Amino acid sequence: MRSVLVDVLVALLILMIGGAILSRLAGVEEGETAPAWVQFGPLVLAMLFLGWRTMRRGRQRREAEQRAAEEEEAMGGRVEFEGEVTDAPVMSEFEWRSRVDSMIRNLGSDAFQRFTLQFLTAIGLSEIEVKRTAFDGAVECVATSGGNEDGDGVGVYVIFRRSFGSLGANQIRDLHERMDEEDYEGLYITNGDFSASARSEAESSEDGTRLIDGDELIDLMQRQGLGLILDELGRVTAVDEAWFRALESSYLTREDD
Repeated sequence: MRSVLVDVLVALLILMIGGAILSRLAGVEEGETAPAWVQFGPLVLAMLFLGWRTMRRGRQRREAEQRAAEEEEAMGGRVEFEGEVTDAPVMSEFEWRSRVDSMIRNLGSDAFQRFTLQFLTAIGLSEIEVKRTAFDGAVECVATSGGNEDGDGVGVYVIFRRSFGSLGANQIRDLHERMDEEDYEGLYITNGDFSASARSEAESSEDGTRLIDGDELIDLMQRQGLGLILDELGRVTAVDEAWFRALESSYLTREDD
């Protein structure tokens, strides 16, 4: 429901901003009647956007339901535990992914920072240090990844930003500026998407910039068991709401207290 509301708001922005841009391009003065293509162009763009988003959500839902049905058919809806056969209530992929995304979006700023640190640790980064938190809650960190033949790790500059849409090339350029300052590789994470220009900008980096979008973020959470309750086959049986609530707990704020 939240994603639908966001899509409607974006469509309204397309109507307003698109109309202003097209009017300027057409040279329409105040009080003049705009040509039909100026009047209806933004509406067509907004409808195309909403149609694309609706088709994308529908495709994801169908794919998730198909995978869940195939898994249930393969297991007969039952899983063996220590020689006994018990029912395994597996959540549909669309449902648990939607709930996890909603949980991430609704975290407070401190809780989101703690979530960032736990996620980065889970995917193998170490020596994580928070450099700054942006006004919109984005967390910027430096960390170490892996190691070379000398045993030294590779420095990584990380930006984790929550988004209700797609991040553009400007956000990736911000990361590249930080990378140049710190002489690190780059990692940009979001629970949203990256535009084509953002991905192109990331590929242009000589030092290497990895992007993790919302789909991969949730895939990695499932793989590491973060915020999810899994059965023995790694299937999601529930979203671990207690785990997300623990991120909000004040006692996790500082290790020194």
